[in-house]
Amino acid sequence: MIVLVLAGAAVLNGQGQGYGQGAAQGDGDKLTAYKIAFFTRNLDLTTAEAEKFWPLYNDYSARKSKLMTDRLSTMRYAAQNENNMTESEISAAAEKLTQSFADEVSLVVSFNEGLKKVLPPKKVIRLYQVENQYKQQLLRELNQRRQGAGQPGVRGRGGQTGTTGVQQ
Repeated sequence: MIVLVLAGAAVLNGQGQGYGQGAAQGDGDKLTAYKIAFFTRNLDLTTAEAEKFWPLYNDYSARKSKLMTDRLSTMRYAAQNENNMTESEISAAAEKLTQSFADEVSLVVSFNEGLKKVLPPKKVIRLYQVENQYKQQLLRELNQRRQGAGQPGVRGRGGQTGTTGVQQ
């Protein structure tokens, strides 16, 4: 298990696309290691699968994140400026949003095709479940931190919170 996690971390670091690089590097590294361990354990990835999976997944995640960031930016701009926008500008913003959703669908389809080349079908379908479980776990830990933040001295084991080990 440790070998798989380290192999995944090496692959992730080799790609230069680790999660949390824009955040504090220490917390980002811990979150990346946690995610690698979570996915590797729950998908039961072999070393060979992990070496092929992580570059594919990191590329997909980066592209999806860019689409979502651009989409949110367009929505925020339109919401803040709709009273000053012409009908054609509003239509262009709506078209841009629609295209963003279409691009995301294409990205998911392409990613799924790539996954089928590196993982067995059972693990492909399991990935989508694991992604959801991972997000739910992070939200639970975030809520626990928020509840503990109002209480001085509540930090969990060794000054760490949750299972990610990310400091408050």
